Amino acid sequence: MSDAKTYDGLSGLVALAGIHEGIVPFIGKIFGWHQFLSLPLHLPAPAWWIVSIAAIVVALALLEMIDQAKKRALSE
Repeated sequence: MSDAKTYDGLSGLVALAGIHEGIVPFIGKIFGWHQFLSLPLHLPAPAWWIVSIAAIVVALALLEMIDQAKKRALSE
């Protein structure tokens, strides 16, 4: 994986999943939307908050790890 496009694609996929599973449930609850593929919205009240926040934190951590790996791979 020494190609920058591979890292960018992986970053995009992680960001999309983080937004869809982490941020969309909060917006959906505010506006009354019910996204079928947003898994946290299928959980009861306290659990969906925890899962959505965890999805955001995991996505941010993965994006940071991917960015560091991209910098290491491209500097070599």
